[in-house]
Amino acid sequence: MRLCYMGPAGRTEALQAYLSPGVTLETRSPVGGPSSIESMWEEYLSIPPLMDMAVELEREGFDALIPGCFGDPGLDGLREIVSIPVIGIGSSGMYVASTLGHRFGVISPLDDDIRPVENLVRHYGLEGNLASVRGLNIPVLELNSDRDRTFTRAVEVGHAMIDEDRADVLVTGCGTLSFRSAELQAALGIPVVNPLRSALLLAELMVSSGISHSKRSYPTPRKIAEGLVAV
Repeated sequence: MRLCYMGPAGRTEALQAYLSPGVTLETRSPVGGPSSIESMWEEYLSIPPLMDMAVELEREGFDALIPGCFGDPGLDGLREIVSIPVIGIGSSGMYVASTLGHRFGVISPLDDDIRPVENLVRHYGLEGNLASVRGLNIPVLELNSDRDRTFTRAVEVGHAMIDEDRADVLVTGCGTLSFRSAELQAALGIPVVNPLRSALLLAELMVSSGISHSKRSYPTPRKIAEGLVAV
């Protein structure tokens, strides 16, 4: 089984450790997208490179794709142009969180992420399960610059979500922040879902089960299906 993480390089070894023996993960970084995604403008800019990659990755023999952003950029369109599973990090993390408690919270890098994440929650039909979205106010590319500062701030925000927003479960709402999920869980005493890990294991489950997304929900675009547009 071959999975492809469509995101920043340098994470392959850590992500591979989440998977079962015999499952191979490769990382392909989209060319031409933004250096980080901290707004809807940057999210939309990231989608064309992902689209360009997806069809080629399926042709190369990958069994599933995982776009590397919590906002799940281009997910519906990607599922239209390939037949293999395309697994969203945000949706995977939040669906898992919704099974672990009554209300979940999302820890995001910035306050600017709050409304886009709330919109994503509504899109997935999970609004009734959402306690809150709170930002650390640390830009994505600075999350690892001072790891102690980032962790301390994440613990502060996590406690506020538990005490003030009545969150039973938390989700780390960023790929970079996801690698701190286990530490945060130990510090906060409630489940903290790693959405990257959730997405990878869901991809493994779907491939091993021989299932993919329904083409009734994500039909191949007519122009592509009829050969009017090449991909």
